[in-house]
Amino acid sequence: MNGGKLYEWFLDKIYHFAWQVGFGYNKSNVAKKGKYGEWLAKKYLNKKGFVFLEKNWRSRQNHRLEVDLIFQDLEILVFVEVRTRSSKSLVNGYDSINKKKRNSLRRAFMAYLRENSLPSLCYRFDVIEIDLPKTKEQKPAIFHHENIAIF
Repeated sequence: MNGGKLYEWFLDKIYHFAWQVGFGYNKSNVAKKGKYGEWLAKKYLNKKGFVFLEKNWRSRQNHRLEVDLIFQDLEILVFVEVRTRSSKSLVNGYDSINKKKRNSLRRAFMAYLRENSLPSLCYRFDVIEIDLPKTKEQKPAIFHHENIAIF
């Protein structure tokens, strides 16, 4: 692990600990809000019995191709896109995935299967919506959309 990766790993651990003990996220920082949403989604899917495989996977050939979370649900590989938004957002997370994003996700999924030599495996695409509340007293709402048609 080089210095930059070690620093990111350490920072992630600090954030996860703070979120676990009840400290909130920084609403003004989009990247931290996204990491918080991914952490909530991972926790949620682990409770449902999914087996965690990867987080923020990027293709070796094209680093723009990224998958937020990858899980195993029984014998099915599950690619998960996490959409974190404020509860007062005009467009929900599911509807925010436009055609361009779907094409990018499809290419990322295929790259993952190709780079890991998994062509015959069953797989699906899920979307986890995280609606962040206006106040710290409220809990985030989590919506799990399973087996979304991406093609």
